[in-house]
Amino acid sequence: MNGSGTLDAWVGRTIGVARLPTRDDIDAYQLRCLNETIAYARSQSPFYRLRTGWPEPCELVDLRDLARLPLTTADDLVRGDPSLIALPMRDAVRLVTIPTSGTLGRQKRLFFTEADIEATVAYFEHGMATIVRPGSSVAVAFPAQRPDSVGDLLMRGLTRLGAFPVALPVAGSLDRMVDALRELRPAAIAGMPVTLGAAARRMEADGGPPLRIETALVSADSVSPSFKAALAVVWGAEAFEHWGMTETGYGGALACEAHDGLHVRETDLYLEVVDGSSGRALPAGQEGEIVVTTLRRRGLPLIRYRTGDRGCVIDDRCRCGSVLRRLRLGGRIGEPIVAGGGGRLPAAIIDDAIFAVDGVIDFSVELRTGRGARLAVGVMAAAPRTIVDVRAALLRHPIVGPWLQAAGIDLAVERVSGPPFSLCRKRRVTVVCGED
Repeated sequence: MNGSGTLDAWVGRTIGVARLPTRDDIDAYQLRCLNETIAYARSQSPFYRLRTGWPEPCELVDLRDLARLPLTTADDLVRGDPSLIALPMRDAVRLVTIPTSGTLGRQKRLFFTEADIEATVAYFEHGMATIVRPGSSVAVAFPAQRPDSVGDLLMRGLTRLGAFPVALPVAGSLDRMVDALRELRPAAIAGMPVTLGAAARRMEADGGPPLRIETALVSADSVSPSFKAALAVVWGAEAFEHWGMTETGYGGALACEAHDGLHVRETDLYLEVVDGSSGRALPAGQEGEIVVTTLRRRGLPLIRYRTGDRGCVIDDRCRCGSVLRRLRLGGRIGEPIVAGGGGRLPAAIIDDAIFAVDGVIDFSVELRTGRGARLAVGVMAAAPRTIVDVRAALLRHPIVGPWLQAAGIDLAVERVSGPPFSLCRKRRVTVVCGED
């Protein structure tokens, strides 16, 4: 499979170039789309029409001019007054509500038109063509029962590609999903890291027949080195990371065979990186908060939307030959744990350290701060010995061990004996504030 050629050729057709696009072709297309989006949003969206702080004139001469425009935040979506929606509600084919952390149950509401859905299906079709052969069976480990859900859209894109997608029973037990995988014996699989990691480790531990999977699309959460290693050992699978969120129309950026950043969906998104504190635009290669502007969306256009994800954009040409810009991810803004003398410790480091222990199927982590601070790890594992191994691995880890000691945090590792964890979830460190 020539992944870079497949995706770049589709980008060229989409932006109206009858050949493989150059960087200049894509920049010109994006500048034109940005000016159209800004003019449309300011005339049709109540939020952007009433927004102050627009430079006048507002037409961009250069892509860098976008940095002069005000930023849009998740709180703007949550409030919805004035609304960001730029079309009558009757034009929506899908409405999505997303709970937000720290907003006392308030939700973001996303609006999708038929054209938005079609753009996502087309991206999934051509993006998956870089890692899946036509005629291959593909296990989809995302919820797919609801029409126009991410799992449903991915399956529709795979079907157009000529592959044979099958939805796994992710709402049931882990053993049921593993049984379905062994029956299907797919060439590829797609899902969240927690879902795929648990399935691979369960297969490794249950004594059943082994399974070989060529490629794995991993999306919707951070991907640790130990997770990638587990998929390679258990299934022989090469993991391809994908970044996206509901606000981007699910698809956003996809890794290629070079595994040196994720190629951005530049047909529909323009990405910037800004300083998380000041909002100042940062140069290519410098890490900050990822900011997204939609290029073709008419139902709910977003201009300079702060995603809450960290990363940097890479401008130089990829080793795979693609001219598409690449995104390197750095986790969520505000995700690092802060604990006194222990300093800042990214949650991803704890995740990687725990899953690197053989026998760990799934786990949860809770940090209690204040007096009697404690890091509590609940581990799903087939063998009791795994609990001892996890504790030892954390204490001797070159970063986690000194952090625990410096912050005076007690470590408690227990085997999970209650109801199993949800298969489709993002793994987060729960922070409980105790008394000081």
